[in-house]
Amino acid sequence: MAVQHRLFSPWTPPALHPATGAVRAALAVLLAMGAAGATLPQMALAAEASQAATVREYSIPAGNLREALASFAIAAGVNLSTQGVALDGLATPGLQGRHGVTAGLQTLLQGSGLEVADGGKGNYLLRKIKTSTADGGLASMPAVVVSAEADRATEGTGLYTARAMSTATGLNLSQRHTPQTVSVISRQQMEDFDLTTLQDVARATPGIYGKTQGVSDQETRYFARGFALSHVNVDGLPLDVTDFNERNVSADMLMYDRVEVVRGATGLMEGAGAPSGSINMIRKRPTATPLLNASVHAGSWQDRQLTVDASNALNASGSVRGRVAASLRDSDSFVDVVGNRNGTVYAILEADLTPSTTAGIGFSRQHSRTDGVFVGLPTLPDGRHMDLPRSTFLNNADSFQKRDNNVVFADLETQLEKGWRSRFAITHIDASSSTRNTTNSRVGGETFLLEQSETGWKYNTQQVVADWRLSGPVTWFGRRHDVIVGASYRHDDSDAAQSWEGAQTRVFDLRHWNPHAYPMRGAPFEPFNWGRKTDEKGIYAAGNFSLADPLRLVLGGRFGWYAQDVTGWYATNPAWRRSLTENAKFTPYAGLVYDLDRHHSVYASGTQIFEPQSVLDVKGNTLPPLSGTNLEAGVKGEYFGGRLNASGALFRIKQNNRAMTDEVNCPTGGAIYCARAAGQVQSEGVDLQLSGSPLPGWQIAGGYTYVLAKYTKDSVAANVGQRIATDEPKQLFKLYTTVQLRGSLEKWNLGASVTAQDKIERRDKAYLTQQGGYAIVGLTAGYRISEQLQLRVNIDNVLDRRYYQALGYSWSGGLERYGAPRSVLVSLNYKL
Repeated sequence: MAVQHRLFSPWTPPALHPATGAVRAALAVLLAMGAAGATLPQMALAAEASQAATVREYSIPAGNLREALASFAIAAGVNLSTQGVALDGLATPGLQGRHGVTAGLQTLLQGSGLEVADGGKGNYLLRKIKTSTADGGLASMPAVVVSAEADRATEGTGLYTARAMSTATGLNLSQRHTPQTVSVISRQQMEDFDLTTLQDVARATPGIYGKTQGVSDQETRYFARGFALSHVNVDGLPLDVTDFNERNVSADMLMYDRVEVVRGATGLMEGAGAPSGSINMIRKRPTATPLLNASVHAGSWQDRQLTVDASNALNASGSVRGRVAASLRDSDSFVDVVGNRNGTVYAILEADLTPSTTAGIGFSRQHSRTDGVFVGLPTLPDGRHMDLPRSTFLNNADSFQKRDNNVVFADLETQLEKGWRSRFAITHIDASSSTRNTTNSRVGGETFLLEQSETGWKYNTQQVVADWRLSGPVTWFGRRHDVIVGASYRHDDSDAAQSWEGAQTRVFDLRHWNPHAYPMRGAPFEPFNWGRKTDEKGIYAAGNFSLADPLRLVLGGRFGWYAQDVTGWYATNPAWRRSLTENAKFTPYAGLVYDLDRHHSVYASGTQIFEPQSVLDVKGNTLPPLSGTNLEAGVKGEYFGGRLNASGALFRIKQNNRAMTDEVNCPTGGAIYCARAAGQVQSEGVDLQLSGSPLPGWQIAGGYTYVLAKYTKDSVAANVGQRIATDEPKQLFKLYTTVQLRGSLEKWNLGASVTAQDKIERRDKAYLTQQGGYAIVGLTAGYRISEQLQLRVNIDNVLDRRYYQALGYSWSGGLERYGAPRSVLVSLNYKL
């Protein structure tokens, strides 16, 4: 329930905390590390205000003060900060009748030794009353800061939802008034369920499905509504994750306040891409008063992690603020031999250049190394599972993968007259991965013999993404509307190169495999390289137009210019060629939202998106761009001032020119790979979700999704009506919930999670491999030792369900992967 961020007037900035020196020193060191790439402009994100609550009717009984304050904050629709204030054992006389926010809080706090300060714009601070002989009256302890962006930031709110988001349209809309299906994974949900990576967050997000079939478990491709996501966004700036770039865009959740997810086409803000959806990770921002979060984790398979997150004002006025966070993790795996080491550093500096202009600059560095690269297990020749132990490792112990991800970013925001705002943001990413591993292939006619070969690859990407937008209110025809105009630029330079080739292949019996028996010894090899350069520019505009009191029209469009150069695969000298050019490609967006009452809305929306392809046909020509149309209709509910959100939607997506393997001209396992345009595919289904706090102390987030994606037109008649990908589930169910206990058990917080999916399979002639439907249950329990210290235990896969999270292929001697067995993680968390 606590909220913390930037200091608000009219409070006087507090004296600097002792932690300030440490934060300053850490920032100096970390920013020096990123100085080489810090030539970007110094820019920052300013805050947006939320509307304060008015006089309301309350019926809060006498009793526990913590529970009463939680009930009041939800009912009043305000942000109440209690961090750093001890509430254990305190009681309240309760609150009955009609009250304003401040008066109501004062009544609840009678006899507690606490008082409330109004920070304005719906933000309130709880602090201890302290008698001072120096002033002969009441003095307050240093204030815990609250954020002007509290309607969007989730850190400190204790909620599993957010009031508003801008990922879908660029407009700052509530979830109820966004005419697409949206989800938020909040900071509190990440902490309660130890969601430390983007993979973890995707597993918890309704409607999102991840496939992990790369050369390490850290490589995941994300899918929504039957299509792979083309981008992962950071602060609204899209980073490409197609082709090999999925290996180079990684994310430690330590850096992020929340993750906003849109399902369906998002071409208005992202430009070219798939009609699947958008993942948008929103960075944490500095605070003007002391913040220190530290944690120590220890768990199954020697999993150890240490994190620290510190923030404070860096001058007396609080106009300059800094934040630094770092994480170090070392763990083994349930698979033999495999070990992982991951390190993250994040730093951001923010300054108020003028009363209306805020600038910021920051950087992050993520490094990971996997020793013992596991590329999966084989199936029997007919596709049945071998049911090997889940710890089985059939690759070489000398194998490894290194991943580095370096980001420098900056932003500048200015509050203009009459509620208008200008924001410019830019991000530069330099990411690479290097892998040396062995792969196994099936030996024809044999059950337990595999042929193993050595290989190694390097992948690199450098991406620059920039965006400028101007937004604000206008009054037309006597009604107020919100509009946004903007321009964006993205450049992507990616390449791949073979870096290792074994001297020879070997055949082994998997029943007697020793991963340490054959050290990897490379030999001269013929270089094999690939390159791609992409430039994308766009201009866009959108508006939230009030047509009548209950009716809104969200209307927008984007003109995009797209150019892509590729080399194809080459041995020595690249032969660059222009594979695709699109000029002034128009992407429309339209949505209608009708308010049924003050809590419920119905909506309908339609949008389009296109996605260039670098895949070649048998004649060496690039396939035409994919084109997608997204239609959606649904109902949404918002309760308790945005503390609880619910939605239900029906959707239909059509996509043309989908690339599929050309088995006639380029059969699998042949000398070359080529593809063909598959005609038209269609995805349709249902999306239901609920998130937030239905009762004081109870948080819940989850949803159910049904997706049927199939061919509707194809040159191969037998494909029409068939599913696009049978190895993706049609049904997903996800539920995460926690409850704060009451009375004598008020120090305890208990929770559970359930993720479930239906059957998946893969067929190929006489080959059929399957995984039946399954559900994975998790439990969590937190004990508050003090207001600052909490002990938490998380147990994943409590029932130790044995299942396959990835299926094999008929031609492969690997790629099948088990899901993780039961695991236990214990963490000790400190918050200043």
